[in-house]
Amino acid sequence: IIMKLDKIDNKSRRIRKKLFLGEFAILGFEISCETDINDFDRYDAFVDDFIDYIDGLGLCFGGGGLELFEGFLCSTDRYGSATEEQKAQVIAWLEARPEVKSAKAGDLVDANYL
Repeated sequence: IIMKLDKIDNKSRRIRKKLFLGEFAILGFEISCETDINDFDRYDAFVDDFIDYIDGLGLCFGGGGLELFEGFLCSTDRYGSATEEQKAQVIAWLEARPEVKSAKAGDLVDANYL
């Protein structure tokens, strides 16, 4: 038997939960920003501030980079999803930083099935 992960109508609530499908999907979003950071001391300070900020929003991050800082954000809650509001808050925070030249975010997508 082959289980098709893209079909959820033939799966029980328990299976949907185990596979993070349907109402249990976990949404996150990609971010990308250009910076003028070219040394690791400034980078460490920026990343520390960024992690403190997103932690306060209930988000976690995977990624990095100096002049092109990019990665993926999702909720720290087990079955929680990032929201459009959180995405707007993160972009506004990034755009307000003096070391950031530009910032953009992708659509909310299923973090488990990218």
